[in-house]
Amino acid sequence: MAAFLTAAIGTAAIGTAQAADDRSGAAVLVSAAIGNEVVQMVELGPKVIQVTVNDRVVYEDREGRTLSFVNAYNMEGRWLVLLQESVDGKCAARFRVLDLGGAKPSVSLPFGTCSDAPKVEQADRTLTVSLPASDGKSTAAWNYRDGMLVRMR
Repeated sequence: MAAFLTAAIGTAAIGTAQAADDRSGAAVLVSAAIGNEVVQMVELGPKVIQVTVNDRVVYEDREGRTLSFVNAYNMEGRWLVLLQESVDGKCAARFRVLDLGGAKPSVSLPFGTCSDAPKVEQADRTLTVSLPASDGKSTAAWNYRDGMLVRMR
């Protein structure tokens, strides 16, 4: 299962590991140092993937989706990670935001138009993810700011 993190912004660093994690026999697919946190994508078994922050589970998928890190964004000291899920043959991708800046890390609800071609912009502590709409003519957009995800258009 492939996992990736494109060129990270700021002080994020990434590594991959094929060896089993000695805590539970789980395979660490991706490990990234983002800000002061260590974010990992861990495969526990067939169809089970967890995202952990400093060894604490913040998201778990048991549907067998392909999960990947898209990129990390430094929003004036608040780190956000865009996650991409490949849902099924009818929907290429859905997205979630992993927020490392709150009292404890959190993951947003899924969003998207099934397009796997996000355009991401940062401005004024807001992360905007725009995607082609399913009609192929317009664009849908979501803003994430301070723990809140809002559809804009």
